[in-house]
Amino acid sequence: MTWVAWRQHRAQLLLMAAVLLLGVVAVLVLHTSMLQQIQAQGLERCLAVGVQGPGCATGVSDFRDEWFDLLRVGQLVIVVLPVLLGVFGGAPLFAREIEHGTHVLAFAQSVSRVGWMAAKLVMLVVPSLVVLVVLQLLVSSWVADAGLMGPLVDGPFSFLNFESTGWMPAVHLLFGYAMGALLGAVLGRSLPAMISTLAGLVAVRGAVGLAGPALMPSQLRTSADPMSAPESGVDEVVQVGYLGADGRTIPEGGFNAAVCGSRGDVPVSTFDPAQCYAQHGVVGQYAEVVPASYVPILQLIEFGVLGVVAVLLLGGTAWALRRQH
Repeated sequence: MTWVAWRQHRAQLLLMAAVLLLGVVAVLVLHTSMLQQIQAQGLERCLAVGVQGPGCATGVSDFRDEWFDLLRVGQLVIVVLPVLLGVFGGAPLFAREIEHGTHVLAFAQSVSRVGWMAAKLVMLVVPSLVVLVVLQLLVSSWVADAGLMGPLVDGPFSFLNFESTGWMPAVHLLFGYAMGALLGAVLGRSLPAMISTLAGLVAVRGAVGLAGPALMPSQLRTSADPMSAPESGVDEVVQVGYLGADGRTIPEGGFNAAVCGSRGDVPVSTFDPAQCYAQHGVVGQYAEVVPASYVPILQLIEFGVLGVVAVLLLGGTAWALRRQH
C-alpha cells in the first residue's frame, strides 16, 4: 500500500521537496543579507536600547522601508501554506479516486478502507509537516533577529505574528487536510471539493482570529489624565473609553471629546482643556486589554479545539469512505 501511495503522489512529494529547497535557500539568503545590514549600519545598539533610542530614528526608518514588508511576506507564506496544502493536497486526495473510479480497485484489495485512507494521508501529511515546520523555524528566526524593527512591533496578537508562530501553522495544516479529505470523500469531485475546502478554511481562520482574544480574561488599565490613554504596549486592546468622576467607564463614543478640543469664543490664554473635561464629569481614560503573556495559552486552546475538530473530520472521512461502493 505504501508503494502504491508513493507512486500516486510522487509528483506532489517532489514538488514539496522543491518548495522546501527553494524556501530554505531564499530565507537563508535574505536573513544573512539583513544581518549584514544591521551590523554595517550599527543597528545592534538600537535593538539593545530600543528602536526609539537616540540616533536610531533614521536608521530604523530606512531598515523598515527595506525589510518590513519582506518579513511580513515570509510570515504570510507560513500562514497561507497550510491552506494551499489543504486545498491542493487534502481535497483531491480521495475526491480524485472516487471521481475516476480507481477507489473500487483499492477497495478490492486486502487492505481495509481505513488502512487505505490512513496510508494516503500519512504519505502526504508527514512530508507537508516537515516542509512547514522547517520553513516556520527559519522565518521565525529571521523575524526575531529584526526585533522591534520588524513585524514584532505590532505585538503578538497581530494576525501574522499570532498565526505564524507556535503550534498554529501545524494545527492549521492538519485541520486543512482533514477538512479537504472529508469534503473530497463526500462530494466525490475534485474541483467542488477544492473550492469548498478553500471557502471553509478561510471562514474558519477568520472566525477563530476574531473570536480568539475574546476567550481570554481582560484587564482594566486606567489613566488619571483624560487627554492621555493608559499604556498598553504590545497587549491586545479590546475596548477604550473615558472614566467618569463617579468611577464609571464611558465607552468610546459615549463622550464627545471634540467639545474639549476647541476653544470656541474662549481666549487662548484662559482656555483649560483639563477643566473642560472636569466640567463634563470626565477624569481619565481607560483601556481594557488582553496581556501579551496570554498568547501561548490562547494558542494552546486553539490548538486543542482545532485538533479535536480535525480528528472528528477524519472520523467523518472514514465513515464517508465506508459508504462508497
